[in-house]
Amino acid sequence: MPDMFKERVAPQNRLDLERLVEAEYQAACGLLKNKLYKEALKKFKWVFGNDSGFHLFLSRSEIVKLTKNYPPAGAVIKRWRNDKERLIIEEKADSKLIRQWDTLNQCLGEKDRTIDVFLKLRAAEANDDLLDSVLNHIWKRLAASKKYEDLRPYLPTLGFHLLLHAVEYDCAILFPGHRKLTKRQRRQDIERHIAYARQDGLMSYEVALGLGDKHVAAEFAKKILGIETSDLVYAGLIKGAVRARAYPETIALFNEAKTKFSLRRLRYSSKAIKAMPKSQLSRLNA
Repeated sequence: MPDMFKERVAPQNRLDLERLVEAEYQAACGLLKNKLYKEALKKFKWVFGNDSGFHLFLSRSEIVKLTKNYPPAGAVIKRWRNDKERLIIEEKADSKLIRQWDTLNQCLGEKDRTIDVFLKLRAAEANDDLLDSVLNHIWKRLAASKKYEDLRPYLPTLGFHLLLHAVEYDCAILFPGHRKLTKRQRRQDIERHIAYARQDGLMSYEVALGLGDKHVAAEFAKKILGIETSDLVYAGLIKGAVRARAYPETIALFNEAKTKFSLRRLRYSSKAIKAMPKSQLSRLNA
């Protein structure tokens, strides 16, 4: 058999290493739980040095606990971050590694570093999949800063996620027994879609308006209201439209809300509309 077709590591040896890495990871977690921080860090260093697939990692709370109680861990955490960042810049990273890297940036108090590296990658014309994977972690921060143009290539991804939640919500309502969930599981599933619409969905609507894509924004609004039609949701849409300076859409939303609810029941929407400039509010009262 030609050398190019031979496995460098025998399957059994690879499986044995994976099992050992998993066992050492569990042991390290146990040491951390028992406040044996120095010993835990030593094991974690070995685990992450041998976990070639980046499958295992620490949660944010575990990293904070380790660095807070064992200061020497800070230098190790920074080295882990730098090693992952190097792979990202070389475009050798997947979504798991990028998620771990962003977590480390936040734990190190350097959350803006993720945005800085994204801008460098974009300037270097990195591949779209890599850029989307990084945007997945920073798009809300960019939207909150009204940096809508940076999110133009990510708009289809936001739309896909929103449409997916809308379809899954409709299926949960129309075909409640199709996944054989318990009543509690079904309720939690529905609540998950509603929470998405109220948070990520509303922000996605703002991004679409901020980019001037009013047709897409209108479709986003329909999907969000299809999941939940309430004063709270209308208020969220209105806030997004005001932030994006889409004042005709702001007025249209408020007028639409008035056709569905009495003014007495539009407490949140009535408050949200007041954020419009006074010159625009006069059009509302005209």
